[in-house]
Amino acid sequence: MSSTAAATDNNSAPSAREATIRTAIALSNTNALRMALYQLTGDAQLAAMRLVKKPVRGGAQLQDAVSDADLAVLTEKAVKFLLDPPAKLPPLPSEAETRAMLKMFSDKPVSENYLRFGLEELAFAEYPRDVRWTNKPSADTLKNLYVIVVGGGISGITTAIQLKRIGIRFKVIERQSDIGGTWQLNQYPEARVDTSSYMYQYKFEKNYPWSEFFASRDETKRYLKHVAEKYGVADSFQFNTEVIAARWNEERATWTVTLRRTDGVETQATANFLITGSGLFSTPNMPDIPGIEGFQGKICHTTHWDHNYDYAGQRIAQIGTGSTGVQLMPALARAAEQLSVYQRSANWIAPTEGYRASVPDETRWLFDNLPYYWNWYCYSAFDTSLGLQNAQTYDHEYRRKHGGVSEANDRVKAMLTEYIRSQLGDRNDLIAKCMPNHAPLGRRLVVDNGFYEALRLPNVELVTEGIERITAHGIVSRDGVERPFDMIVLAAGFKVSKYLWPVQYDGRGHATLEKAWAKDGARSYLGMTMPGFPNLFMMYGPQGQPRSGGFYSWAEIWARYAVGMIVNTVEGGWRSAEVKREIFDDYNSRLDEAMKEILWEVEGAGSYFNNEFGRSQVNIPFRTEDYHAMVVDPNLQDYELR
Repeated sequence: MSSTAAATDNNSAPSAREATIRTAIALSNTNALRMALYQLTGDAQLAAMRLVKKPVRGGAQLQDAVSDADLAVLTEKAVKFLLDPPAKLPPLPSEAETRAMLKMFSDKPVSENYLRFGLEELAFAEYPRDVRWTNKPSADTLKNLYVIVVGGGISGITTAIQLKRIGIRFKVIERQSDIGGTWQLNQYPEARVDTSSYMYQYKFEKNYPWSEFFASRDETKRYLKHVAEKYGVADSFQFNTEVIAARWNEERATWTVTLRRTDGVETQATANFLITGSGLFSTPNMPDIPGIEGFQGKICHTTHWDHNYDYAGQRIAQIGTGSTGVQLMPALARAAEQLSVYQRSANWIAPTEGYRASVPDETRWLFDNLPYYWNWYCYSAFDTSLGLQNAQTYDHEYRRKHGGVSEANDRVKAMLTEYIRSQLGDRNDLIAKCMPNHAPLGRRLVVDNGFYEALRLPNVELVTEGIERITAHGIVSRDGVERPFDMIVLAAGFKVSKYLWPVQYDGRGHATLEKAWAKDGARSYLGMTMPGFPNLFMMYGPQGQPRSGGFYSWAEIWARYAVGMIVNTVEGGWRSAEVKREIFDDYNSRLDEAMKEILWEVEGAGSYFNNEFGRSQVNIPFRTEDYHAMVVDPNLQDYELR
């Protein structure tokens, strides 16, 4: 509880308490407030309140809110309840009651798939995505069972916690010096999440006291360390060690894993199962630009930021205007003598409400004092994110009449276009350069951190001619102009097609990733496993990025699946589980067919969504709730068990 909340509760006069309550309500998510009160009181008047769609993220998403006509009544009901809360809470709702409330939340039907996902996202259970033994094996069996988890980021942490909860021995191997994964790697100025902190969090860790609505890199790191320590897995990480190879031993049904420490010493470890959480954003992309090795100034990639280098007053070139580049650029612009931003292609950049705002004490007070408000507030962020799917899918009838992708996509395009014009004003030169030539959501939607505002500064230049080469002292663009620089910042992102790289995996029958993925790039079953690689599960693997939802939730879901498969295999008396080739092939055929209805491969050409074969290798085309249904419980019929 915040200091303000404590003072209000214990030492303040009733009028001051009521003032705090009213301020908290004024700052609240009104629909989440309504649902929490309804769950606590069953008040039919709350159920009947009208909802409106509130545009967020520049209209890319629509959030349900209580109508202005009902807001005064909601406020008074909330004030009355909070001034005199009951001594005892009602029991948690049944599944049928929860379904009715989910429908009430957004006034739309609730499918079976959506219900299961929604129940988990509401997080009423202590550990919503748990795995348990049906018939716990003997101590000797558990003693001989060992799992290696690769990667100490979001996925690795939740996998470690799940393994610890059911008593399986494990070790997390992390090549960096601390936990955090991408959030340990990315330390550039202004680094922060671009998804609400209340969706970008674990569902088993309740009501964490975020200080920012969109957590900074440092706060995210503190959160991950807090979770690892609280749930007792922090001592299970082996840092400054990377996995360089893994070989399947058919006779023993184990993986022999070769490890290399940063001092060069190599060792080997044996594991019954491997779960890799190396993820999508682990291998930095170093641009292959002629002359880059000969530059005599400072070169800094955003994943290897040099905090000892003072860039204030310098002539700086920034290469890249994706999510990282847009986030970083305003900080460079404020400090540099001259900043030239090299843009290969324009991205759709959206405003995001409260992006740099702190969480007010009154909002924290409401989380702490109104039961279930936190649950519904977090659920609101999840439910709102699902709306992105409506603008990703082709509406063929609409296209025949109007062109474009769909009415929903055109609405997003109109709102974001207006935002660009409103931010750049009379700078028609910048408007022309910043207007994307692809449909919104064909590539990743970028959050505005003051990018357009910084472009208008007199010391900032946007260069779109392309780079011909780098010289000893600057950059030559394709129009022949050479600009001198003291520092070049590479905001070039990651090599997302390099799944599991650079580990050499040698599977059953000497299967290799190079052979498996030679035809058209990396593929998997459910984003998690492949034929030829028994007892190997990937988190955020090939074609493993769902269309919406929070990444922490997906990490929990993938961990549940992987650990669930281990449990099923051990309880069944088997030693290995390998997805069947026919299951893998059928899944990928259905995936390819579904991909034809999504805009990524056409509108996202040139983005990291698509690989060198032109195939969308990152995203899952199935609707979020439908993919979730595929990975809730492992289907043993999908696997060859030996």
